[in-house]
Amino acid sequence: MPFYHRPPADRGPLRPRSSPTAPGQAAAAPTPAELAEAAGVGYAVVDLETTGLSPTTDSILEVALVLTDATGRVERSWSTLIDPGACVDVGPTHIHGLVAEDLIGAPGFDDVADLLVANLAGRAVVAHNARFDVGFLTQALGTRGLLDRGARVPRVCTMEWARHFMTTPSRRLTTCCEVAGVEIGRHHNALDDALAAAGLLRHYLAVGAQRGEEPVAWVRSLVEARRFAGWHWDATRARDGVERLTARTTPGAERARPEPKSAGPRQ
Repeated sequence: MPFYHRPPADRGPLRPRSSPTAPGQAAAAPTPAELAEAAGVGYAVVDLETTGLSPTTDSILEVALVLTDATGRVERSWSTLIDPGACVDVGPTHIHGLVAEDLIGAPGFDDVADLLVANLAGRAVVAHNARFDVGFLTQALGTRGLLDRGARVPRVCTMEWARHFMTTPSRRLTTCCEVAGVEIGRHHNALDDALAAAGLLRHYLAVGAQRGEEPVAWVRSLVEARRFAGWHWDATRARDGVERLTARTTPGAERARPEPKSAGPRQ
């Protein structure tokens, strides 16, 4: 879940474009009933660790999912390492803490993809830097026929919304959690990061409620999550996927630190 440096996009409501309408057709405006029902839409908070930054050329190494109700209360969660296949370089171990040996015996992405989609369906997908995580999911699931091609997954980005709900010098996950008082475990451990993002979501919901922001600022994303019909999965494969989950059992390698500079010879 790397941090992308780009202009802030948190100055107004997110506007997901996905809908069960035909390509190029504008989504219908939410009805009053849909706006009321949006308050009951749950969230699927996701975090990925990958071999690099490109959804088209890099691979997923770890998936974590935290499912919450409409108030952000955690209902259940799971995580799994992913074997990217033979001869695939795991990439920056100093960031995600994974080495090739950690992935031996882990499922391939195909083994858990149906389970992942079954859990995402009907919920607004949440991530800290959703552009990154959802980009990888869109590529991986779209190529497997589990997500309609060209569909934009209804989402809420806790990074993009950070400065709407608090004053923070940086929108990095660690900084946002520190400002919001949200506990974060080992950064770049997928489950710890997903739980931290879920904590930020609850913080945003609480701040919004105090301000009287009802419905929540990203209500259109919730409406789109109810409408969205772009997910496809096999129920049997989804059930089988539960048995294949292989959670990380070690914290992984420590982040590399620069060597201290020599003070030089004393005069």
